[in-house]
Formats: sequence, C-alpha cells, structure tokens
Amino acid sequence: MAKHRAPFLNNEVISLTENNKTPEQKLWIAVLAKAFDDAFKSSDEGAALDALRWIRHGTDFNYVCHLAGRDGHYVKSRMLDEVIQREATLLQKHMHIKNARNNVICLPPRPKRKKTFIKKDYKWLPKYSHTYVDR
Repeated sequence: MAKHRAPFLNNEVISLTENNKTPEQKLWIAVLAKAFDDAFKSSDEGAALDALRWIRHGTDFNYVCHLAGRDGHYVKSRMLDEVIQREATLLQKHMHIKNARNNVICLPPRPKRKKTFIKKDYKWLPKYSHTYVDR
C-alpha cells in the first residue's frame, strides 16, 4: 500500500489566492487576459493594434486593472517594453505594405535592342504593270 503524503505548503498558495476572488474580479481578469492575448497572439493585426493601443494609452486600463484586483501602473510598467516592441513591428509591417515595399517583385531591366532596319526582299513577287491583264 502507498502511504499518503501531505502536500507542501506552497502547493496550495495559488489556488487559495484565486479562490478568494469574486466573480466580478474573475470577469475583469478574463478581460485583461483577452486583451493581452489579442495584443500578443492574435493573427488579426487590426485587433492586435487596437489591444496594444488600449493597453498603452487607454484611459480605462487602470480602472479595469483595479476592478480585476491588479495594480494598473505595475502591469503597464512590466509589459510596456513588450507592448512597444510588438506595436512597432506591426506598424512597420503596415508601413512596408503602404509604401509598396516587399510585396512587389522587381524584374531586372530588359536589355536594350539595337534598332536595325531590315531591308525586305520582294524579288519573288511577280511584276505587274499597267498593261498586264490576267486572263
């Protein structure tokens, strides 16, 4: 038979702190998680830019963090470098597309041909005159 082993004290710390959250706080934590998920993992670049701008410049970001039980200034200071870097890469990609760089295939210029006049030979044609009548 196996002996029962008591869990360590630190094993339950995370579950205890998350179990004490109200349903409203869990809702706002989910809102923050969705915003960061859209900002960093979304393939839709428009949604990613909107989420990044909300995290960086949103007037209600600190309020949502407060409702989630988090410190908005701390969250923003920890994530600001990553937010700026992701926003810069997305905007740079849009700028390349807007300036039509990296999406156009540049063909090498065609070599210039010399213009030569080709004298045509019409000796093989029958010669007709005014007096010639075909009967």
